[in-house]
Amino acid sequence: MKYKSPRRYRLLLILLSFICIQAACAYTTPNVWDVLRRQFALNHEITQPEVQHQLRWLISHPNYLRKLAQSEPYMYHILTEIKKRNMPGEIALIPMVESAYDPFAYSGAGAAGLWQFMPGTGTNLGLKQDWWFDARRSIGPSTDAALNYLLYLHRFFEGNWILAFAAYDSGEGTMARIIKKSGQSIHHVHFWSLPVPSETKAYIPRLLALAEIIQNPQRYHIELPNIPHAPYFEEVNIGSQIDLDHAAKLAGISYHDLLKLNPGYNRWATAPYRPYKLLIPADRVESFNRNLAHLPEEQRVSWTRHQVSAGDNLQVIAQKYHTTANLIKELNQLKSNAIRKGQVVMIPSQNNRPHITAQQTHAPAHKILHFTAPQQFKIIHIVGKQDSYRSIQNKYTVSIKQLRQWNKLSATAKLRPGQSLVIWRKVKQPTQYTVRSGDTLSRIAQQNHTPIRALLRLNPHLARNKLKPGQSIRLG
Repeated sequence: MKYKSPRRYRLLLILLSFICIQAACAYTTPNVWDVLRRQFALNHEITQPEVQHQLRWLISHPNYLRKLAQSEPYMYHILTEIKKRNMPGEIALIPMVESAYDPFAYSGAGAAGLWQFMPGTGTNLGLKQDWWFDARRSIGPSTDAALNYLLYLHRFFEGNWILAFAAYDSGEGTMARIIKKSGQSIHHVHFWSLPVPSETKAYIPRLLALAEIIQNPQRYHIELPNIPHAPYFEEVNIGSQIDLDHAAKLAGISYHDLLKLNPGYNRWATAPYRPYKLLIPADRVESFNRNLAHLPEEQRVSWTRHQVSAGDNLQVIAQKYHTTANLIKELNQLKSNAIRKGQVVMIPSQNNRPHITAQQTHAPAHKILHFTAPQQFKIIHIVGKQDSYRSIQNKYTVSIKQLRQWNKLSATAKLRPGQSLVIWRKVKQPTQYTVRSGDTLSRIAQQNHTPIRALLRLNPHLARNKLKPGQSIRLG
């Protein structure tokens, strides 16, 4: 084959390159709303007066529609799970009506999460709820439970999605009784004629009106937020319990952003039991895994596990680890001060950090190997319906000013039920130490990070008398 002149060949290459660039530019990641429209499957019944009323309300309340932007971390996952089950796309809008896509939303009646499950319903659907974790707020488990429940309701009401949605809101028993009392056949129920509860009477038309606006935003002069239809997060098996603040640092994101993807955790760390999983932003997974691999398991949590020995009590353990008996009791959910041999209790510690500073690197070896210095201990408090700044202040013995500073709240910001607050608690250095068999003054001073001369100044009798087991020594 003979080539054309070099000049023509170069021009041909330039033309091909231009075509390739144009083709690449023409391809963009699809928008979630385009994908959602393709998954819509229901009649939005826009001629119904109730739907018309909700359309007018939504159009006149643009701030409500702007909350659709809050769906960005979750919408891809929800749409994917809906498509797997061959369910109508309208279901992806239920969290908007229920919680405005806020996984920390908490109703006065006790419902929680994107899908607003009541505690009893959550339990019935297998959603774990304990001191560490509330799966009603966790993205994956709550979405699975909601979709499985809706499939069940769809079968229960003979394939009628509108009745399934109404039952999701008011309860299957309530809807079944209403239908039975109406005298209508389950196969030919006219929803709009049913005397449903007032909340459900608004719930269904709002869901349909919202779907109609997303179906035809130009018709209603609504601009939807630009959300790409791409994975926002990946589930990562971390292999062990980890402090959420450590995990955020390892992922290179803020603590708030990590919590937004992992809202099911009630405390400052993942639960101490399996499965050891976290949701991490998709573009951070590689660096997170790399950083996690360099952090030993024993350094991933901000406490140590202490196995109770014969003769141990909370006060003795607290003195050993430079914390307080009350804090150990609170952390381990102990109803009394009684502990038994072999029992494991968690102890606050400051040894474990995801990064070592230069100052720590050059510290003397004994400063790293021995017990920890006084520290602060983090608690996540989920705001309840009856909570106020004053009640939280009294519960944790912190100031309102500190609460606002820690959580970047303005002086006029109000607390919302379901809101997550970070609270720092000081672990105070013990003021007394009880001498044990084999103790020496040097050892006590070293363990408590106190010079011997300071102990002698506080306890002048020590210069003249030998230490005795059970003797009390002042530390500060």
